[in-house]
Amino acid sequence: MLFFFTSILTGCGSSVNNERLVSLNPGEDISGAENGSLFSIRNIQSGFMITNILDQQGREQSGWELIQQETPIEVLATTPGGWIQFHDPITRQCLNAINGVALTKGTCDLKNRESLFVLIPSTTGAVQIQSVHSKTCIIDQDNTDHFLFGRCVADIQNPQQVVPEKNLWMLNPPVTASSMAPINI
Repeated sequence: MLFFFTSILTGCGSSVNNERLVSLNPGEDISGAENGSLFSIRNIQSGFMITNILDQQGREQSGWELIQQETPIEVLATTPGGWIQFHDPITRQCLNAINGVALTKGTCDLKNRESLFVLIPSTTGAVQIQSVHSKTCIIDQDNTDHFLFGRCVADIQNPQQVVPEKNLWMLNPPVTASSMAPINI
């Protein structure tokens, strides 16, 4: 499961280097294992993103990094991907789910579980983002850029249950200027 998300974030790197894409060390940044890539977080329903730092044209100055965190063994039984943090490499802050009501950037202190999330996979490759602190998922509010928290659709007894688009998120390349990728010969 962790390898699946790591492959998505790093652009499904070459088969020669797949071993180095997986990080099992808590606190280690797994987004940049291959090429230092960052990502943006976009809602499937609206296309709006959970912004990091934007310039005046609305482009991200920095994307998010995914940091794998040490997860209790009993949690891994039901969420094999474990706990993660969305980290801003410029401000060194993390995305926080404040009381399961609002999103903001704040401390990355692991004692504050508001910075810990679980990615719940779907059959489309999109994920639900669940707050460890509130046990609720980030959802889109009627095609606006204000996000709410609501019930996650993650019933192991009913895996065919449809996940609404407002619950689903894509981890995409950041919305920023880019250059051509180097050619490896």
